[in-house]
Amino acid sequence: EFRRVLFRSIMGRKTWDSIPLRFRPLKGRVNIVLSRSHTTPKPLPEIDTDEEPLRVASLSDALKALETSNKIGKVFVIGGAEIYRMAIQEQATKRILLTKILSDFDCDTFFPISLPGDDGQWTKKGKKELDAWVGENVAFEEQEENGIKYVYEMYEKE
Repeated sequence: EFRRVLFRSIMGRKTWDSIPLRFRPLKGRVNIVLSRSHTTPKPLPEIDTDEEPLRVASLSDALKALETSNKIGKVFVIGGAEIYRMAIQEQATKRILLTKILSDFDCDTFFPISLPGDDGQWTKKGKKELDAWVGENVAFEEQEENGIKYVYEMYEKE
């Protein structure tokens, strides 16, 4: 029997709101939106994930809700900065997939830790490990889109 494996995308409310309506919810995944105002979420089995996100008050609520589902694959935290900070502190976080922008911008929000970091906790992995974990061939060299250069990197917790 074919069993569809879905991804889980955890994001903050502002990240959710920044996604154009025509793309919401993000397809092929369970969308989970964190906001302190979501105090009594619907149970995940009661949600049509093709139509709406799971709305929870905390990262721990999201992880508890996901434990009840057997058709879920990998979890991706897709923003914003506060959600990244919470996820990095979680014991369950083992990996960071990072799109590193190779330009400077005038901005006020940054990824909450420096990688690889001075603490030795995160180790940069190579293309072979990145491809194996993602399940496809990832462009490992420098990329450019609309004049902005970037690279994909993967770090694992030691």
